[in-house]
Amino acid sequence: MSSKATSAPRDIQPAVPPIMARIAHAMASLGIAALPRNYELLFEALNGNAGVAREIATLGKAPDQAMLDSIALRHSLPSHNVLAAGQAAGEAVRVLSEISRTAEENQRQRAAAVQELEEIAGRMKDDPVLGISDFSTDTGRLLSLVRGILGADRATAAKMGDLQAHLDGLRSGLAVSREALTHDPVTGLANQAALIGRLKRFFQEEAEGNTAALLLFRVEQLKEFAETHPAGAAEKTLKRLAAIFRQSVKKNDFVARTGPDLFCLLLCDVNREIAVTIARRVAGRVAERPFPFLDRELPAGFLTLTAGVSLTDSAETPMALYEQADRALAYAADSGIALRIYSAEVAERSGRLYRSGNAA
Repeated sequence: MSSKATSAPRDIQPAVPPIMARIAHAMASLGIAALPRNYELLFEALNGNAGVAREIATLGKAPDQAMLDSIALRHSLPSHNVLAAGQAAGEAVRVLSEISRTAEENQRQRAAAVQELEEIAGRMKDDPVLGISDFSTDTGRLLSLVRGILGADRATAAKMGDLQAHLDGLRSGLAVSREALTHDPVTGLANQAALIGRLKRFFQEEAEGNTAALLLFRVEQLKEFAETHPAGAAEKTLKRLAAIFRQSVKKNDFVARTGPDLFCLLLCDVNREIAVTIARRVAGRVAERPFPFLDRELPAGFLTLTAGVSLTDSAETPMALYEQADRALAYAADSGIALRIYSAEVAERSGRLYRSGNAA
């Protein structure tokens, strides 16, 4: 884990975070509208998603918004899920309207055939000899009508098959959309929304008689590295980090990426000592591992971890548990130590900072 001799002043913040400044510059230079969903798209491009960056670059200056949206939809960015759902709803309405029109046309053809047969049956009942004579002249028209019905049925069956395939495609698209709402697009790990959902289930179903620990890690130097190097430089590093976190926990534990340089582990059925041991083990693996960077590697020790730990026996809600881990992480970072567990001391310090912030 990282151990800093002195901590940098945290009360002096740049007016605009570097990544936001880069997004604003990219929007201005490329002529991209300042829409919320475009901010997320450019954030992905500038913060490690090389695929998004390449596709935006191919559009040139003043790209069409529909083309930007198509890139975001292909990469399943969360802010575009509403757009994807709206498109899917529109397609579903179109499909249902087409089914309705087809059913109405088939119903008209069948009604015409039934009416024709009823007229023939009526004439044969009134005068069997004349009815049979008339029927001989009607057979061609009736046969043509029946053939038309059978042909329409075959066409309808083929169309229904096409529509079913289209609906299956919509279903798959919505499944991808749901996946994007709960997963980080770069690493494939769960995201913040998925983590909170998992914490809610724990508090509702598993908390009684079971203590869990939430470990919140900040990867030191990672954010600065991503912001000061070309788009995509951090992508392989993030994927390698995700693999380390996955391999460091049990099958039933939960791993998430909740920010550009933040990773979380939810460890079930552990005590304080086990949680600390696992946190240190993960940090050791990161510190001793070199990471790929373009045609070379970042040396072992370039990236280190700072961690905050909270346990469910001191929190009553999912958000309280997350906030406690976040406060412990902030305390560790400010005091230059590698790991901090949420405690009364952390709570008191957080309260002092909050009060001083309000006073300011």
